[in-house]
Amino acid sequence: MARSPGPNARAVLQRAERAVSDRDPLPVRADHRILIGSRATPAPLLYRLGILEAEAGRADLAVSLIEAARLRAPGDPNILINLAQITLATGDAARAIALLTPLPEELRRNPAVARIEGIAHASVGDHEAAVPRLDLARRAAPDDPVLLNNLGVCLRALGRMREAVAAFERVRAPGVELRINLSGLLMQLDQAERARAVLADGLSETPEAAALHRQLALAARALSQPVPAERAARRAVLLEPGVAAHAAVVADLAENRADLERARSWVERALSLDPSTTSGRLLKARILRRLKKSEQAVVLARNWLETESEPARRYPLLFELGQALDTLNRPAEAYASFAAANVAQRDATPARIGDADRILDQIRALDALLDGGWRAQPDGIGERLVGADAPVFLVGFPRSGTTLLDQVLDAHPDITVIEERPLIPETIARLGEFGKHYPEGLESLTGSEIKNLRDHYLAARNRLIDPSPGTIVIDKMPLNLAHAALIRQVFPEARFILSLRDPCDVVLSCFMQAFQLNDWMAAFLSLDRAAELYAAVFGHWERACETLTLPHVRIRYEDMVADLEAAVTPVLGFLGLQWRVDLARFHDHARTRTRLATPSAGQVTRPIYTDALARWRRYAEIEGAPMRAVAGRLAEERRRYGYLEGPDTSPNGSDG
Repeated sequence: MARSPGPNARAVLQRAERAVSDRDPLPVRADHRILIGSRATPAPLLYRLGILEAEAGRADLAVSLIEAARLRAPGDPNILINLAQITLATGDAARAIALLTPLPEELRRNPAVARIEGIAHASVGDHEAAVPRLDLARRAAPDDPVLLNNLGVCLRALGRMREAVAAFERVRAPGVELRINLSGLLMQLDQAERARAVLADGLSETPEAAALHRQLALAARALSQPVPAERAARRAVLLEPGVAAHAAVVADLAENRADLERARSWVERALSLDPSTTSGRLLKARILRRLKKSEQAVVLARNWLETESEPARRYPLLFELGQALDTLNRPAEAYASFAAANVAQRDATPARIGDADRILDQIRALDALLDGGWRAQPDGIGERLVGADAPVFLVGFPRSGTTLLDQVLDAHPDITVIEERPLIPETIARLGEFGKHYPEGLESLTGSEIKNLRDHYLAARNRLIDPSPGTIVIDKMPLNLAHAALIRQVFPEARFILSLRDPCDVVLSCFMQAFQLNDWMAAFLSLDRAAELYAAVFGHWERACETLTLPHVRIRYEDMVADLEAAVTPVLGFLGLQWRVDLARFHDHARTRTRLATPSAGQVTRPIYTDALARWRRYAEIEGAPMRAVAGRLAEERRRYGYLEGPDTSPNGSDG
């Protein structure tokens, strides 16, 4: 219960009123306890004093004064709104939300109130609730950088990537944090060149911003520019030597180049600065595994997992733990770790991101297109490309040996391989500019529209490379396998290289990898879905080969491992080239060239190895035998590509 006014209460109230009149809270600061405790202190006086303290930077005092005013006038919306705003500024977003939620919707739709509530919801991670409030506030303040940054972060978390980019790009004078957010998002969208430009602009304004240099290193890595990546990472470390994230990027770049001792030194530095950094922990375990110290990697990963509860921090460590256990030939434990990793990754990813059903529906629509009699129409596209100028597409399924073959081919002086850039997906997206949906829109493409797509693809491709005359350019994006019909329509002269590997090993390997989730990669969260996608993609490929007479050559990963020259020579012959002895040293070439961004980056920087051959058989014997079911599901595909003879689909069956 509040105390009755004491003998000095009147004098204290008078001093408080003068303080409000003079807009100087200092003379009455020592009297706060008396003012809050006295029944004679009116709510408006407490409220105004609280606002003055907030303006003076004393949010703690402001909260206590305005909270006292709220108790005296619980229905006053101005008191509630300002208390919520100051509470949010102190870091108590949940309290701010609780204060604003009971207000009438009419008041909550006020842009100033919506801004507070939206930022509060964003702060507690409730992105679904935050976006409509932030969007409402944005209409009244379209250039508010704090609001736009929060809106962009929430849209990104919800998987609304392009809307997030638009929000970030509305800011007229972006600061360091916003540039990092925007560049990271652009890299997620495979727009590393745009990300690099955003960062370069930022560094022209704030050249000493270490975080921008670190982010620039990541953009350069995605652009297959290892030297600029290393330079930017080292610059970040020089500017801020005490930041673990900078040292971790230097370690990551060294690990991808197979400079394991240097990577180990830098990761130890990162962990000494911040023992809890997930990237540092993950790198240390991976480096130990690659140094053939997998037992140590297992112990470390398990110890770290005991301290982690957040799915987003757990799943990378669980994947790495599974890899270490696999190298130790402990398949049951490895499978359990991979299964847990996939569950944790799904839990850490917004539900709207990654829906394999959308891809399966697209493949069914492509099948229906071919079954309905549609055929690519090459008329109206202008002069065809011939010889070395004709585009070549290296396709397959993820984890089927495409990266190994890519590195071997790129080591040839007459070949340039573009590694996993979304040139065809961007071409597909361009159909929308003609008011057409994919794949149904292929049926109604005009000659001028096909030429537009063709010119757009070639312009985008040529921005990535500068090949000498006569160089064969190979677009390596494995799952372009599913878009052969569109490629045939836009480039009737296109040739294909199909990379194959035992379907059981492919599916298992996809299940074992921490891919960034999208509609395609979501299928790899379970073995069953991965096998379903494999069968659908290759079923469509075979249908396209038959109906569209696609010129292609096949190569099997197992054959490359057994005899690289014998396996690759027919591919080179298909391209009009010959084998060169130095192609066998592809791993040396890879250390200077690899994009550093594929799951296979660490593998192609060492010579041919046989560790992964028939790996699936070890997993067929664990409890529940999940790989037995996969082998049965993919028996037709295994037989078609020479991995199974006869009806036997057991793990002891005869392989071709």
